[in-house]
Amino acid sequence: MGAKRLRGYAMSEWYSIGERDCVRWLSAADSIDSCNRAFLHYGSGEIHNPPRSESVEQRDGLDHFRLDMPAEWIGKYSARKRIEERSSVASGRLESRQAYIELEDMTRGVTVRLDAGHITDMRTGSAGALGLKYITQRAIRCVSILGTGRVARTLALACDALFDLDEIRCTSRSAEKRDAFAREMEPNLSTRLHMAASQAECLDGGDALLSAVPTPEPILDNRATEAIDYLVVVGGDSRTRQVEEAVLDSRPVLIDLWEQASASGEFRWANAAGTTEQIALVRGKDGRVLTMGDAAHGNVQLARGCVYLTGIAAQDLCAAVAVYERWLRDNPI
Repeated sequence: MGAKRLRGYAMSEWYSIGERDCVRWLSAADSIDSCNRAFLHYGSGEIHNPPRSESVEQRDGLDHFRLDMPAEWIGKYSARKRIEERSSVASGRLESRQAYIELEDMTRGVTVRLDAGHITDMRTGSAGALGLKYITQRAIRCVSILGTGRVARTLALACDALFDLDEIRCTSRSAEKRDAFAREMEPNLSTRLHMAASQAECLDGGDALLSAVPTPEPILDNRATEAIDYLVVVGGDSRTRQVEEAVLDSRPVLIDLWEQASASGEFRWANAAGTTEQIALVRGKDGRVLTMGDAAHGNVQLARGCVYLTGIAAQDLCAAVAVYERWLRDNPI
């Protein structure tokens, strides 16, 4: 039934939008559009993306992970996303997860709290596909996706929507998860889906590789990736490390936000080893590290490269705005 009014807030009107409505109002196409706007406005300086705060505590054998991500679309909207998660990166176990976005419409004096599970998954997949679209200099006909979880699903949907593909290849170590992925995704894809029994089979013949596997130890090295020109590493945080540093040393690396990338698992490992300078970050003529904001404006084209994404609050803000604007059509204020 759309958003409901939250009582007890004297300073402004507060409403909530639940997960079901976020799913209804944010399709793959909507998410791609909102994510592209986020990177364009972030790149032009219209959206500020202040540093996020992150904490991890070990309790009862699980990581208690908290994340707070603010962003502001100057003069229009401000947003803050919060995530609380109990999980184990080592075993791949997710015990519980809560995510929501508080979006303030500055012009109307309205604040909306949106459930952010679907929004987070969709904007993450859209960013991976857009990063690939921004940097490529040739046609992408086959994409390989490592993982069969939530983000792998949205990566497949976004790549299917953005590229004229012949095939999407996906894999997981679990045959049961591969079968479940195929049952869910095949009806929603226009591209042929091939479920590979191994990582090597999945990568064979791919024009681009997108990795969405939150592992504590690298699963990709130069030998596995040397035949693939374009890589996208999705979801890097301080607890995970999907690729060997040599992969990031051997090809240009485009990031979304340096402050976040530098605190991720791959970069923390390189910093501890004293080899951060070897990572081949994409830079402008003035030496500045370029980001997805620059790439969205057409300033990064690579014959071979890696997109390394940590997820920025500007994406959440713009996705939340897309949902909120749909709600406003039915609920004028």
